Amino acid sequence: MDPSRVRVQIVDAFNRPAGSARRCDMRRLRMWHRAAYIFVFDQHNRLCVQRRTLWKDIFPGYRDLCAGGVVDAGETMASAARRELQEELGLSLPLEPCLSLHFEQGMNAFGSVFLTRYHGEPIRLQASEVTGVEWLTLEDALAIDDATPDSHQALRALVDQGVVA
Repeated sequence: MDPSRVRVQIVDAFNRPAGSARRCDMRRLRMWHRAAYIFVFDQHNRLCVQRRTLWKDIFPGYRDLCAGGVVDAGETMASAARRELQEELGLSLPLEPCLSLHFEQGMNAFGSVFLTRYHGEPIRLQASEVTGVEWLTLEDALAIDDATPDSHQALRALVDQGVVA
């Protein structure tokens, strides 16, 4: 199915469920929705950074500091996080919920942030969304000027709240 046609969970400005809508309509109308953010660190405390394909609907060609995406209709944040990690990187790893965020300024999303630890499992990239990955130190990841704004804001929140250092 065309990803823009997938039905996603819509919420109100207080994160209360308010039905569902097609992803393309949610983007076009800037509807409040939920999203999962999964930061993958390796044994050297480096972060897995993804390069987005050039045909992504938002921020094509940018780098994502985390795996993640929009929560589908009827899906929990945790199940969305597991699904996105599996889809984008081909990984099934234990997830640790860390914090919740909200993004305004046109994004209108409530985000749940998860951490996981990578131990060398084979990575299988989702060719329709990810062109490659690189492992960066926290400092280098935060200095990226072509990172998606929401992944950068989520990583900055993890650092500012002392969750990662």
